[in-house]
Amino acid sequence: MNKELLERYIVGETNEAENNVVQRWLEEDPGNRAEYLKVKNVFLSYLYAMNKELLERHMVGETNEAERMIVEEWLEKDANNREAYLQMKKLWDSLPKPLEVPEVDVDKAWTDFKVVRDRRAAELTEMPKKKTKIIQWNWWAAASILLVCMVGFYVFDRSQREEMHLVSQESVRQDSLPDGSLVTLNKNTELAYSSTWSNKNRNVELKKGEVFFQVHKDKKHPFVIATGHTNITVLGTSFNVRRIPNATEIIVATGLVKVAYADKEIFLRPEQMVTIRDSDTMKVDRKPIQDKFYKYYVDRVFDFENTSLKRVAEVLSKAYDYKVIIDDPELEKIPYTAKFEQNSLAEILKVMQNTFGLKVIIKDKEIHLTR
Repeated sequence: MNKELLERYIVGETNEAENNVVQRWLEEDPGNRAEYLKVKNVFLSYLYAMNKELLERHMVGETNEAERMIVEEWLEKDANNREAYLQMKKLWDSLPKPLEVPEVDVDKAWTDFKVVRDRRAAELTEMPKKKTKIIQWNWWAAASILLVCMVGFYVFDRSQREEMHLVSQESVRQDSLPDGSLVTLNKNTELAYSSTWSNKNRNVELKKGEVFFQVHKDKKHPFVIATGHTNITVLGTSFNVRRIPNATEIIVATGLVKVAYADKEIFLRPEQMVTIRDSDTMKVDRKPIQDKFYKYYVDRVFDFENTSLKRVAEVLSKAYDYKVIIDDPELEKIPYTAKFEQNSLAEILKVMQNTFGLKVIIKDKEIHLTR
C-alpha cells in the first residue's frame, strides 16, 4: 500500500474513492491493519513532535474535525504529550492580545470642531489685544480636533472596506449570508462580502471557484455578485456562478438574472446559461443548458436519463476529482439511465460495471472503463 496515501488517510485528506481503496486493503488481511497501525503511530509521533503550528490552531479552535480527533488521540496517548500541550497553551494564553483601535464618534468630533471654530471667530472680534495668544491656542485645538476627525474617518473607512470571507478547500461548504441567502461553495472556492453588510447593500464578490446561490427575496434591495469584469443582479432566485480562467459562467435554476459586462446587459431565465469572457465587449448569446448536472455538488444527486457514457464520465470526473476515461469510443455513445443519491464513486462504478460488464482499472488519479 502506498505510504503517502496511508498518511493522507490518517489525517482525513483522502477523497471517497481513496477511502474505499484503503478500507478494502485493511479488510483483506489482519496483517494490513497491523501495518496501518504501525504507520499511524510513527506518523503521528513524527507529526506532532514537529508540528507546532497545528497544535496552536487546535488551541484557538481552528482545526477541522479530522485534525481535532488526531490531536486528542495524541494527547491521550501519553501523559508527557498532555503536559507539553498544557505548557504550550499556558504560554499561548499569556501572550498579549492585539490592541483594538478605539471607537471615534465622528459626528461629535465634527460638531466640537465647529464650536471651537465659531468661538475663535467671536474671541478675535471681542479681544483684539490677546489676538496672538488666542489664535495660537485655537489653532492647536482645531488641529487636535481635526486629527481626531481624520482618525475617525480612517477607522470608518477601514471598517467599510473590511471583507468577510467564506472559503472552502477540499470539501463542499454550505453557509448563509447576513440576509438569510443560502450559498453552497464547491471545493476550492472563495466568496467575500463587506463586514458592514446591510439589507440595503447586498453585494458579494466571487474571487474564485463556484457557488450555487439561493437568494433571499427582497424587491427593494437587489443582490449583486461581482466576479471578473461581470456584475450579476438578482432579486430572489437560485442560480450557479462559476469562475473559470478569464471568464464567468452563469446558469439559472429559478427566477430572473441580469448579467452586466462592459456596457452590455443580458437577462437569463430558468435553464438558460451564458459564459462571459473578461475581454468580451460585444453581445454574447445565451443558450439552453445541456443538463442539470451543474448542481451535482449541491445535493450530490446524479439523475442520468439516456445520458451517454461519455457525459457520465465527464460528470463523475468533475465531481470526484478523478479522471474517468472510457477506453472504447463505441462505449462512449451508449445511453445510460440510473439515479444515484449520496453515493460514493466506488458505488457508482460498481453499478456501471455490473450493468455493462465493464472492467474498472485504477491508475493513480485515472479510472479506466473498458469492456
